[in-house]
This record gives sequence, C-alpha cells and structure tokens, in this order.
Amino acid sequence: MFKIINLSKTYQHNGNSIKIFDDFNLEVSRGEFIGIFGPNGCGKTTLLNLISGLDKLFLGKIKFNKKIKISYIFQNYRESIFPWLTIADNISYPLKLHGYTRKEQKTAAQEICNHFDIKFDLFNYPYTLSGGQQQLVSILRGLITNPDILLFDEPLSSLDYQTTLFMLNKIQEIWQETKTTVLFISHDIDEAITLSQKIILLSVKPTKIIKTFDNHLNYPRNTDVLGSSEFVELKCNILSTFTNYVKI
Repeated sequence: MFKIINLSKTYQHNGNSIKIFDDFNLEVSRGEFIGIFGPNGCGKTTLLNLISGLDKLFLGKIKFNKKIKISYIFQNYRESIFPWLTIADNISYPLKLHGYTRKEQKTAAQEICNHFDIKFDLFNYPYTLSGGQQQLVSILRGLITNPDILLFDEPLSSLDYQTTLFMLNKIQEIWQETKTTVLFISHDIDEAITLSQKIILLSVKPTKIIKTFDNHLNYPRNTDVLGSSEFVELKCNILSTFTNYVKI
C-alpha cells in the first residue's frame, strides 16, 4: 500500500531543534490492521499527520502505490464533529465537499448506517448522542468515501470501559467487512492487541521501530480472548520489550 523511506522530521522548541524521526522506515501492505504503540511524545500522532499529508515538512519519502483516499479519525471526537449539523450531515460531510447533491448525501448516510446496523436518528444533532456514539459518527464519516487507508489516533481514549468494549467490537466488524488498510494508535496495549494483526513498538525520540509483533489471534476477538493464554503471552512479550528498552 505504501512505504516510508528514510524519513527524518524535526521541530523547534525553545530555540532547540528536536529530532522526532531520523532514518525511519516502514512498509504497510494493503488491508493490514496495524497497531502503533510507544512512549508518550515519541511521534505517533506526527507519523499519522505525515502519512495523511497534514504535515508536509519532512525529509525522505512516503511512497504510495497509486493515488489513494485517506480518512483520519481524530482522538477528540468533540472537536471533530460539527455541533450545528445534524447527524446525517456530519456523516455525509465529505460527500458535500465532493459535490454530491443533498439527496445523495442523505441517502448515503442512511445506507452506511443500515449497512453496519447502527441505529441513529439522523435528523437529530450530535449533543443527543453519547461519547461512543459521537465517535462512531466520526468513524462513519471517515468510511463514507470508501477510503483506501483509515488512520485512528487514540479514538477510544475518552470513552468509558463499557463503551470501549462496544467500539472494539464495532471497529473489528467494520474492518472485517471493508478490509480497509488501518493504522491504529493506542496508549492501551489491550486495545492494540484486540484489534491489530501487527503491533509496531516505537522507541523514544528520535523514533525507530523497536520491534514488530505479529498477532495470530483469530477474529472476531471478543472479551473471552482478553483472558486467553495467547493474548497474555503476546502482551507480556510486548511489555517486556517495551520496559527493557525505555528503562521504566
């Protein structure tokens, strides 16, 4: 799907030049679900910004195998949803930007909700929804253009545990249906293991890939998987490598 080749990225802080990436390399295949885990401040969000094109100031190359569509699901759904628009208009907003008619936008919003069995009153406004439902609106908005790549930046960090479990199931369901290439940042290793085929462990700055862990647990991964010996073994391996490297 794409390659990151010899990526270098710096920023200025208090007159000092801080190097986030130095000769960073990554290759992502079509349809992969990749979890990204690493210490705070290592550049996880910066990496998604570079892949998405929001940040174009870097050295090296990010090469895509064709012209692609990218959707970005931000961490703070409260800031990414438009409170003055209806739920339907929020979901279909990308179609508005692409020149679709009002009727086509409404139809597409209803169809994507029906397809994934998500029951919203599309004429209501976001304030009527729970936090998890609002984040689900932002995910549907990301999916409505049939993207080639879906970027998640800690989308579950503001949700309660029950809602997080629901969202973990729903994200799995959506990915298994669409097979969209996904990069999923999480500060919660359980989330990363539950969702991902691979977990990429990042170092402190300047950021490198410490190790990539393959995850062979079968989908769908429900709450029973969280207590399985395979899940616990993988989690221990990741955390052991992480703690040894960052010297916690």
